[in-house]
Amino acid sequence: MKDTYTFIVYVKEAPKRFNGILGEIDLYAIHMLLLGGKYIIDEVYTGTNPIEWYTNVLEQQGIYIHQGKQQKFKGQTYIWLEVDPVKTPIHEFTQSNELSADDMETLAWRTFFYTCYAGTLKECLGLAVSARELSLEKGKKPLYLNTILDAILSA
Repeated sequence: MKDTYTFIVYVKEAPKRFNGILGEIDLYAIHMLLLGGKYIIDEVYTGTNPIEWYTNVLEQQGIYIHQGKQQKFKGQTYIWLEVDPVKTPIHEFTQSNELSADDMETLAWRTFFYTCYAGTLKECLGLAVSARELSLEKGKKPLYLNTILDAILSA
C-alpha cells in the first residue's frame, strides 16, 4: 500500500533571552528543511516505518535526527523529525536565501523566529499576519506556519 507522508524536518534552538520595553522576551530560532525553501516535504512510502526510513535518508546526507513522531492531522499523516543540532551543522547546508525564486526541487534550510514572554510559550509581538498564514504545503489544504511553530514549541 502506497501512502504519502508529509515530513516536517526541523531544528529548535534553545531560546535567547532579551530585556526590552515589554519586559523579558525569549527569542526562538526554528530552522525548517523545505523544498525550494518554501514547502514541507511530501514523500510516497510503501513500508511500515516512515520515521526510520526517512531518518536513514537524511543521515545519508549528513542530517542526524534526534527524535521523530508520527501524527494524524486534518486527514494527513505528518512525520515530525527533530534534527540533532550538535551532530548536524545546518549552517553548512544550503539556506533558502541562496536559491533562485523558481527552484522547487532543492532542499534548503529556512529560519523562522518566534518571540514569547520569558519562561512561557505565550506569543509576544506576534508574527506578521502574512507570516501567520504562510502555507507550507503545495497544492493541498493549507498547513500554516503558526500551526507548525506552535506544535514545535509545545513539543
